Amino acid sequence: MEKSIKVLAVGDPAVAVYVNESFKILEQFTEATGYPVLFDIVPWENYYDTLMKNLQSDHSSYDVVMVAGHFWLKDFVSSGYLEALSPLDEDVLPVIRQEMMIEGKTFLVPSFCDGHLVLYRPSILEPIFGKISECITTDEYGVMAAKLGENAIAMKAHPSEIFLDFLPFLRAEGVEPFAADGSVNVNRPEAVEALKAYIALKVFALQGTEEFGNEGVKEAFQHKKCAMMVTWGGQIGEVLSPSCESIEDVGFAAFKTAWNVTWSFGIPKSASDKEAAEKLLSYLGSSSVDRLVGGFAGSPVRKSTYELDRAVYPWYDIHLKLIEEYAKPLPSLNNFGAMAGHLYEQVYLAFTGEKTAEEALQAAQVAIEKVK
Repeated sequence: MEKSIKVLAVGDPAVAVYVNESFKILEQFTEATGYPVLFDIVPWENYYDTLMKNLQSDHSSYDVVMVAGHFWLKDFVSSGYLEALSPLDEDVLPVIRQEMMIEGKTFLVPSFCDGHLVLYRPSILEPIFGKISECITTDEYGVMAAKLGENAIAMKAHPSEIFLDFLPFLRAEGVEPFAADGSVNVNRPEAVEALKAYIALKVFALQGTEEFGNEGVKEAFQHKKCAMMVTWGGQIGEVLSPSCESIEDVGFAAFKTAWNVTWSFGIPKSASDKEAAEKLLSYLGSSSVDRLVGGFAGSPVRKSTYELDRAVYPWYDIHLKLIEEYAKPLPSLNNFGAMAGHLYEQVYLAFTGEKTAEEALQAAQVAIEKVK
């Protein structure tokens, strides 16, 4: 038996598919190759720091690491942290193939694609608002929440989630927080209005929503504590698990100002067994595994998976449109993790009332300028 391949993985519900014994994803790889695979799953709020310590080490503890697509890729490639990989095949959606690349070279293999999706209960919304469009604005979402009133929504406003939850509202005011040239654009009146609109939704949210991450919004929606929520495409399969009440009464919509990112696998430059790691990535990126990940997580990355399974998973059509039409990535920038971290911190302080929207965004702008 060969030595184990060690994978550093993010503690996202979608990742559980790889270690779920009923799917036997890792077991089948071991049987075929002789390589045992160990997934070390680290909670999201601790993941970036853990990842950076390993990437910056002369001898990585892991052969494979998970990377938040374009969110971190340019920074990691510029720093020389990742090994270049073979090109992906054309069954992978073109927009995702592009996300895995920097300057024509492929550095990542996609796992699942997260993007802003609205889940709602048609039995509650449609008698009031009629048929809900497949793509809505943040203003429309706010109007529906206000009309429904108290406990209408669950917000993913945990300190480790809040910036990306807020991002569609920022874009709705015409604000891109980061430009392709690296300039920062959050200390302006339009951004303040966006943050105020986002904070205003708290009145219609469940109590404690400032601590809700993936699990919080999932549990609230599953047990009908709210009528609407915004979550990630990569959480839909988990939300619509057998524990979801009235599973037939679920509708899906995208935000017109959505963002998305593809969680992916890469190989550290300092990994000890790159050949074994490449074999594992070839397998994890295969069509057979993508279908399993798609059904479990909700967000496959291959055209063939959408075509084969769209009748089984009713959100696949809108999720594919989200990826190909509606969602817009942030630019790939150096030091992006550090810059975005200041927005998470300051937006949360405004959401919890410790700062005004103006104070928070001004502080974020100043702090980001220092790390550019």
